[in-house]
Amino acid sequence: MAPDIKYRIITGAFVGHLQRSQIFVVAVFFVFIMIFMMGCSMDVKGNRMPLIEHGPIGGEVELVAEKQTDEVGASNNLRKSETTVFEERLRLNTTGSVYHPNFLLFNAGIGIGLTQQRLDSDEESGRVSDTLDEYNFFGQLLRTKKYPINFYTSKSEDIIPRHFLGSLQSETENSGASLSVRSEDWPMTFGYSESKTTQNSLSQRARDFFTRDDKRLSYSVSHYFSELSHMSFQAERNNFSQQRFGGSTDTQKDRYTFLHDLIFGDKEQYRLDTFASYLKQTGSFNLETQQLEERFRIKHLENFSTRYEFGYLESIQDISTTTETRGLAGFEHRLYESLFTTGDIFTSKTEIGSESEINQQGGTLGFNYQKKNPWGTLFATYTTTLTETEQSGGSGIGTVINERHFFRVTDPTPIELDRRDIDASTIVVWDSVRTTVFLENIDYRVTEINGRVQISIITGGDIFLSGDQTLSFDYDFILEPERTEERLYQTFTLRERFTNGFSLYYSHRRQDEKIKSNFSNIVPDEYRVNTFGADYYKGGLGLLAEYSKEDSTQSPSTSKRLEASYNWLVNQDTRATVYASNHWLDFGEPDPRDITFFDAGGELSSRLTDTYSISTRLDYRNENDSSFGKTTGLHFIPELQYRYRQLSFELGMEIDFLKRRDTENNTTFLYFRLRRIF
Repeated sequence: MAPDIKYRIITGAFVGHLQRSQIFVVAVFFVFIMIFMMGCSMDVKGNRMPLIEHGPIGGEVELVAEKQTDEVGASNNLRKSETTVFEERLRLNTTGSVYHPNFLLFNAGIGIGLTQQRLDSDEESGRVSDTLDEYNFFGQLLRTKKYPINFYTSKSEDIIPRHFLGSLQSETENSGASLSVRSEDWPMTFGYSESKTTQNSLSQRARDFFTRDDKRLSYSVSHYFSELSHMSFQAERNNFSQQRFGGSTDTQKDRYTFLHDLIFGDKEQYRLDTFASYLKQTGSFNLETQQLEERFRIKHLENFSTRYEFGYLESIQDISTTTETRGLAGFEHRLYESLFTTGDIFTSKTEIGSESEINQQGGTLGFNYQKKNPWGTLFATYTTTLTETEQSGGSGIGTVINERHFFRVTDPTPIELDRRDIDASTIVVWDSVRTTVFLENIDYRVTEINGRVQISIITGGDIFLSGDQTLSFDYDFILEPERTEERLYQTFTLRERFTNGFSLYYSHRRQDEKIKSNFSNIVPDEYRVNTFGADYYKGGLGLLAEYSKEDSTQSPSTSKRLEASYNWLVNQDTRATVYASNHWLDFGEPDPRDITFFDAGGELSSRLTDTYSISTRLDYRNENDSSFGKTTGLHFIPELQYRYRQLSFELGMEIDFLKRRDTENNTTFLYFRLRRIF
C-alpha cells in the first residue's frame, strides 16, 4: 500500500473518530503510541523499569471485493439492481501491562480502512466512499486482588449487502465495566454496559435503516449458607431504544430475581427450590409482573420420588391485570431398567381483570418402556392427559404476549395459535428476540378455521429466508361469559429398532373434547392421527418412508413423506453428502388445500493440496400449493480457499433463483476476500 494512501486512510479514520465524539479513546491510543515510542520508564526499588510493557505488535491486512446482482418482477418486466463494494482494512493489536501485570493487564487493537460502494438500478444510482474505522480495548485492573475491575470499549463497522437498495453501512459501539468483590461469604458483581448500533444506506429509498441503543446496569450477589443451601440475587436496569422507518420504541426494564435451593434430611432426601422475580417495564409498552415458584422434591426410595410445585404470577398490562395461581403434585417410578412411570395432578386459577375467571384442573400419566430382544430393541410410550377448564364472568378482551412457536423451513405445516376466538387484526409476529416485526401477506398469511387461527409462512419472505427459528406472537382474544371444556389427550408410540439399522414404527395421537358455551357455537377440536413409518440408518445411508392420516373436526389431512440421504468419506481429504425428500400434504374441508414439497441437494468439500481446498453446496426446492401457487428455488454456493502460513484468500459466489407464481427473485453474489496476518 502506497504511503500517501496509508496517510489518507489513517487521517480519515481518526477524523471519523473525532466526528463521532470518540476523543477520549483516540487520546488513549495516541498516549500508548507516544509511550511506546519514547520508552517511558520508572524506578522500582532502585531498578529502572518500563512503565508500560507490551508484546509484539501484530495485525492483518484484508481486502474484500463483492458484487451483487438482483432481478425481481415478472419474467417480461424484471427490475434490475447491481451493487459493488470494495473494502481495504488494516488492523493492529498488542497485549501488555502498565506498571505490573497484576496492576493493569490490557489487550488493545485498532483498525482503519476504506470502503467504496456503487449502486446501479432501474430506479436510481449512486456512489459513495467512506472510512471503516474500528478499535477495541480490554483491561483488567488489580486482577489478583479481592476487588478486580474489568473494563472494555470497542467499535466496529461493516458492510451489509441488500436486495435492490444498496448496501448498509453498520456501525456498532460497545463499552462497559464490572467490579467484582471476591468475598468468601458474599461474592458480588457490579456491572454497566452500553451498546449502540446504527445503520445508514447508500440508497435514498431505503426504509430499513435503524438506530438501536441499549444500556444496562446490573448487580448480583450469592451466598453459601452451607454446602446444602445456596442463595443468589440479581438486579438489572435496562434502557432500550430503537428508531427505524415508520416508528420508534423506547422501554425501560427493571428486573429483580431471587433464587434459593435447600437440601435437607438425614439422608438428604428433601430438596426445596425457591424462585421469585419482579419486572417493571415502562415506555412504549407497559408491563409489570410478579412471579413466585416453590418446588419441593422427596426421594422416598432409590427408584421412587414425589414432587410438589406451587406458582403465582401477576401481570399488569396498562389497565388490565391478570393473576394466576397453580399447584401440582406428581411422582416418578422406575421398575428395573425397562419401565419408567410418571404421573401428576394439577390445578390453576386465572383471573383476567374483573371480567373473567378461568379454573383448570387435570392430570397426566405416562409410561416409557424399553426392552432388548433377540432382533434389537423395542421402545414403547403411552401418555394421557385430562384437562377440565371452566371460564366464568363477563365478556371482554384478553391479551396474549410472547406466545412462542418453532418454525422449520422444511415443514410446510401451518402454525396453529393456542387460543380460540382470536382477533386476527391484532396479531403481531416477532422474531425470537422481539426486535423485528414481520409483515402479513409478505412474510406470513393468516387463516381462520372454526375459531382457530393458523399462520402459514410465505416462501421467499423474511421469515423463510432467515431459516429455522422460534417466532413470538402477540394478539387479543375474546373472553366468553360462560364456557366449560373437557379435553382428553392421548399419545401412543411403538418402535422396533433392529440390529441391522432398520426400524419400524407406529404412533397414534388422539384428542377428545367437550365444550359448552352460551356465547357461541364452538366446533370441538377433536382428531385422530395414525402414523406408520419405516427408516434405515447405517453406514452413512439414511432412508425414511412415512404415512400419516389425521381425521379432524378442524382441519383433516393426509401426509406422505419419502426421504433419502447419503454421506460418505470419499478419501481422507474429501467428504460428500446428498439428500432428497418429497412431502405430500393434503388438507380436507373446510379449507381444502394440497401441498407438494420436493427438496434435494448436496454438499462436497475437499482438500486439494496442503494449501488449496474447495467446497460447494446445492439446494433445490419445488413447492406446489393449490392455494398460493407454485414456488421453485435454487441455492448454489461454490467456494475456493487458499491458506499458506499467514496468507489466506476466499473466492466464491452465491446464486439464488426463486420464482413464486409469476414473480422472479434472482440474486448473484460474487466475493473475493484476501487476508495477510503479520
